[in-house]
Amino acid sequence: MRVVVTEPVHPDALALLAGAGCAVAYLPALAATEADAALRSAEAILVRIRPVPAALMAPPLRLVVKHGTGVDNIPLAAAKAAGVAVMNTPGANAQAAAEHTLALILALAKALPAMQATVAAGRRTDPACRVIDLADARLLLVGYGAIARRVGALATAFGMAVTVHSPRLTGTQTAEGWAVAPDLRAALPGTDILSLHCPLTPATRRMIGAGELALLPPGALVVNTARGGIIDEAALAAARHLGGIALDATEVEPLPPDHPLQGRADVILTPHSAGASIGAFRAVGMAAARNILDFAAGRPDPAHLL
Repeated sequence: MRVVVTEPVHPDALALLAGAGCAVAYLPALAATEADAALRSAEAILVRIRPVPAALMAPPLRLVVKHGTGVDNIPLAAAKAAGVAVMNTPGANAQAAAEHTLALILALAKALPAMQATVAAGRRTDPACRVIDLADARLLLVGYGAIARRVGALATAFGMAVTVHSPRLTGTQTAEGWAVAPDLRAALPGTDILSLHCPLTPATRRMIGAGELALLPPGALVVNTARGGIIDEAALAAARHLGGIALDATEVEPLPPDHPLQGRADVILTPHSAGASIGAFRAVGMAAARNILDFAAGRPDPAHLL
């Protein structure tokens, strides 16, 4: 297949494609005219976070593969209408993303940004720094995919009480024994840490707005390692009763320097890097490359085929 790779992927993934006989065009290395020609002639596109234009959903394109899980940058309706398959790599970076989530939770709970600022200023511990224990903290996971389940397992090891909200769940408990919250708004007042792990869809866009944030108790922590559009960021910046905010994904990336969430001691911002560990980067790239080869061989993995 003629494959266009829109952004950096692990060299082993490129080698796997080339070794199988694919003609690989690496978009960042091409001039604009060459890039346009490559996209128009591609049979498969391997994409990370770059938006894929709906106009490309036409022959000879047969396949778009997401390097990752979230496919909000891929025009799914246009792809379906044109008969273009879409695949992703669920779970390949789940452990890395879960560890990053827990790192953010720990950093907020232990007030690490404020502590660092105190030391940098040559002061002793600021009594205003609010440090909490994670044991018995009430964690609400929104989403029940591979990342959320790993976050729940790590949180359980720290002694947190885990509750999950997801339309996929029925009953009162998950298989892990965590409580199920059928009503998100009803669960928020009893939440110490809100961690988002759901895809960005029309139903989840800005599902956490001013009303939902107001339901969280004073001192609650909000962590988002999913997609930026899930939270109303203006409302988040205005919610001063919160104990801390950590965002790996924002609606505009990178977040503008003048955004009200920038420069605050109670806010941690990371550059959409939760799943970007060395091991995860290779694992996701290899999974994406295997998706292309499996599709070309007529045996795509149903678990990866959207």
